[in-house]
Amino acid sequence: MPEQGSHGGPAACEPPFIAELRRLGHQVTEEIYAHSDSKAGVSSRVTRVMRTRERFQERLAADRYDLVHINTSFDPRALLRDAVVVPNIRARGVKVFVKFHGGDVELLRTKNPALKLARRRVLAHADGIGLLSSEEQLAFQQSGIPSEKLFVIKNVVEPNPSQRDPDFRRRLNLPGDAPLLLFIGRFIPAKGLLDVIRACALLRDRGINYHLLCLGDGPTRQEAENEVASLELKERVQFLGYIPEEQTKTFYTNSDVLLFPTYHYEGFPMVIFNAAAAGLHIITTCIRAAADYLREPQNCLFVTARNPEMLARRIVELLSDQQLAAAMAANNRQLAARFSAQIVTAEYLRAYEAVLGISRTKNK
Repeated sequence: MPEQGSHGGPAACEPPFIAELRRLGHQVTEEIYAHSDSKAGVSSRVTRVMRTRERFQERLAADRYDLVHINTSFDPRALLRDAVVVPNIRARGVKVFVKFHGGDVELLRTKNPALKLARRRVLAHADGIGLLSSEEQLAFQQSGIPSEKLFVIKNVVEPNPSQRDPDFRRRLNLPGDAPLLLFIGRFIPAKGLLDVIRACALLRDRGINYHLLCLGDGPTRQEAENEVASLELKERVQFLGYIPEEQTKTFYTNSDVLLFPTYHYEGFPMVIFNAAAAGLHIITTCIRAAADYLREPQNCLFVTARNPEMLARRIVELLSDQQLAAAMAANNRQLAARFSAQIVTAEYLRAYEAVLGISRTKNK
């Protein structure tokens, strides 16, 4: 697993799955590895990878394991690390299940020699490959990966039973009557925050009442704040910075619409499904897991990426149709129940059994 302080991803969705495995009587040992630092030099990255490999070697020498499950991502830095770690584990006779929490499927077609070699080493030595969406599964199949090695497995989404807090707006000094729009995520271009801000300018020009809350941080924060200033939206947009995962539930519960027009290579964007668990209304793009599990208009309204005009229209549509909004809230709470720890753990166990060659009848 990645370090516990990392934002979202496995650090947010895997602990409930591990707890459920233990509840069912399975023995599980965790190894937390350091999160990749994009600013680190080559030598420090190499040192980190070698230490990770050594830690795995020590664990495998000290105890017997049926299977090693590696949470990672299908991106260049992770591939280069995993190309060292995965074959080393497999050489010791232990089955390896690699779970890609999102990634760039264009790497399946890369011409870069180092990345091609790393990709081949990881995919060839993995006995099972976990993916988060059918879109990714199809891309891997089309690149020649045997379908029997591929497993689409959801993330665990914990329930959000909290109710609206009557003091929420007062604590944040928010207007009492404005619908609350919510953007939450890492501030990088592909998450669509600038499109959200530009859509909000269009709403203001059309006389629509709203207030936008932006939760998160990242390299495009300054650009986003500059855009708000340029469009004269400071009275309508509030930046709250990074909020720890366990504290975000109150924002989902007390907001009206989640805006997430992402074109990042998401796998199973936890922001969307945490919003569903809170019964929040959702406007997002139709990609990966969102395309697999969300239906329009039952669960969301879809937009195309990089299209503030369409995003503004969809916001108006949702805010002006109370019947649609009420149905969407109820449907999303029902949808989130499909991502419980019990359901997801059963999916993992079926994948593990396939990798280990254990039949279901034997288990019974």
